[in-house]
Amino acid sequence: MKISSVGKFLDQPLLSNSLARKMPAILVGSAAIFGIKDTLEKPKEERKKSAIKNAIILTTITAASLIGAKGIKIKGERLIDVVPKKEILKTQSDVIDKFVGKNSNLPQETLNILNKAKEKMLNLGDTDRLLNSVKDKKDANRLINTLFGNKENITSNKIMQEIAKLSIMGFIPVASGIAGGIVADNVVGESDKTKTTNKIKEGIYQFFANIFLCNVGAGTFLFAAEKLNEKGIIKQLTPLKKTGVILGGILAVGVLGGSCIANCIGNKIVNPLINKITGKKSEQKETRKPEALDIALHTDDIATAGVLSGVKWIEPLLPVMYLVSGYRSAIGYRNSHDNSTLDKQSNDKHN
Repeated sequence: MKISSVGKFLDQPLLSNSLARKMPAILVGSAAIFGIKDTLEKPKEERKKSAIKNAIILTTITAASLIGAKGIKIKGERLIDVVPKKEILKTQSDVIDKFVGKNSNLPQETLNILNKAKEKMLNLGDTDRLLNSVKDKKDANRLINTLFGNKENITSNKIMQEIAKLSIMGFIPVASGIAGGIVADNVVGESDKTKTTNKIKEGIYQFFANIFLCNVGAGTFLFAAEKLNEKGIIKQLTPLKKTGVILGGILAVGVLGGSCIANCIGNKIVNPLINKITGKKSEQKETRKPEALDIALHTDDIATAGVLSGVKWIEPLLPVMYLVSGYRSAIGYRNSHDNSTLDKQSNDKHN
């Protein structure tokens, strides 16, 4: 079986459509599991309060993410668009009928697979057999592009449009996490200015270090590569090379430079503004150091690279990946043991 067949299997419009339709259930289930796990890891005397806070925080993040995905539009497109399954199947059926009409004496196995594609998504084995069978037939490209997705020529211009959508998708759980965290603190009687400011600071860090700057890096690097190509400094950019450039931009600007840039934004802009509002006088710089979980969060950057490269099935899963960034913003996580719920939990386990 060819690797290209695996790629085509994953590119089926029916697969991304199925994931988009199931995304609410996946997100709600993930939030529930996350909240239960976090609550059970707390000491017994803290579990009730933790359960209340987690319920408020995760419900707020989940609800905001679902409303944003369906309600917010960028140039007429929803953040996560769900095309009715019937429309996709009708399009596939029409193309299949025309293909069969132009190609007589197709093997019975091929006809059987094509009939399956009129009703449901093909499995990996059927995908591989069909691609091998039809590749030299009349109108094969149209059939393949319909059943397995038509990859666009990715340009920096198109990526910038996609970046706006992905950045908003990442901003929603962070902003709603901060709001949910503030409400949760008030409900359990733990509200204070320090906790609120820590939520805002962590939200800034999560959004810039783990979400926005990765997107910017992808677009900037591809734009630069296109300019170098136009001047003849580098060779023609193939789809594979573009994906490599996008991933390189994400790694360089987001993963490697994101923490430093986010801390700089915090110290130069956010902290002075917060100090001015609260009347606090402090010249001390804060440094939020990246930790193991922050690095793990960058798995969504690999997913982002896939989305920006035209791999659409990953997109419906991004709200689930951004859930942790929203939660960390909600609890105002900081490296300082005085302000970190997670660090307190870690200390309790060791004591």
